[in-house]
Amino acid sequence: MQPKIVLYYNDLVYCPSESFLFKDFGQVPYVLSELYKTDLEYWISASHLNPDFDRFRGKRVRQFGKTLRQLPGRLDFLKNMRLYRAIDRDPDLTHFVLFPFTPLTDLMVARRVRRRRPDARIIVKLDTNREFLDAMAAEWRRWRKHPLRFTRQCHHYRELLRMADLVLCETSECEAVLRGMFLDLDLDGKLAKTFSGLSQSWLRSIGVKDVPVEDRRSAIMVSGRISSSQKNTALVLEAGPPPPGWTIEFIGEVDPQLEETIASHRAADPRFDEHYRFHGAIADKRRYFDLLMHARALLMNSRGGEGFPNVFAEAHYCGLAIVSSDVSGAADATDQGRLGVVYPPEDAAALRAALGTLPDCAGFERVNPEIEEYRRRFIWEHSLDQPAIRRLFDGAVTQDQAAR
Repeated sequence: MQPKIVLYYNDLVYCPSESFLFKDFGQVPYVLSELYKTDLEYWISASHLNPDFDRFRGKRVRQFGKTLRQLPGRLDFLKNMRLYRAIDRDPDLTHFVLFPFTPLTDLMVARRVRRRRPDARIIVKLDTNREFLDAMAAEWRRWRKHPLRFTRQCHHYRELLRMADLVLCETSECEAVLRGMFLDLDLDGKLAKTFSGLSQSWLRSIGVKDVPVEDRRSAIMVSGRISSSQKNTALVLEAGPPPPGWTIEFIGEVDPQLEETIASHRAADPRFDEHYRFHGAIADKRRYFDLLMHARALLMNSRGGEGFPNVFAEAHYCGLAIVSSDVSGAADATDQGRLGVVYPPEDAAALRAALGTLPDCAGFERVNPEIEEYRRRFIWEHSLDQPAIRRLFDGAVTQDQAAR
């Protein structure tokens, strides 16, 4: 049998679903398996199981229900007995990919893999930002000065990074922190930067097609959790209408509170519906990307706390200019301003000025070969094909294969 990647994810809140695996959790291992010709399974340890979800893009999905559910959350690692047994019984596991959102539980799982499958390669994909890493580094420094102030999460996170054979990060800011002896670890030899991206093969398989600049509308797309306080959609409306001839179009669920804000602005602006459009949440990915492909720009307005938002990768794939508040990943997404504009968060005047630059810049970049080359960094098939990653798959064999 061929080598096998296992994607492990610890789901404490949601029920496993296809829409969830369309994010990094599902895309990264899928593209790795395609690039390096391995088998792939998705292993999800969850409190709530989905009996109708057993395949994702043709790959097997295995769900492991939590045991000992009466235990408190801090003892979640004791609830993974079914997952531990699967690790013990799978001789073909050669690469184990995980996203560390629950450090102690994830560390216990990684240790199980290392103990039972010592030749397996452990890949840790960080979905975080510089603010989080800086806070953890400060916590570590406090512990070094005052050892009695023991910080479990910091030590668990450090041990997980130390144990990993490969650490993937998604912004230049995070890369700089991690390469600077983060938590007193030398990660240089096993660190690789891969921006959050999209799978080109998957987009082509669902029929996503490029749209020439001349066939596009002067539309600025806002996509995501637009009702959350983090996205501060009210500021977009407060900044005033878009440039003449342009529209701002929102994709995402509108909750009652945002609906009230929209109604207030609609009452004050007779031309509100000419300037703004609300498409609601769109589950159909083909329709979603068709809307982006027919637009000319992306607006990513956020108060902060972002890692590398997936909408940046979507904008690059669709050839959109990017207007973003100054959050983690914005500098990388705009290539330091070459592919868009970055403005201070929570500043309506700065947002209005940034949108005012779009008539002069949106669309020009699609005819520039250098910029097209930069955009390729946000496609998983390209960003995951680099020496530090390729080295982990060279000569990978299972124990059964080695015995034969």
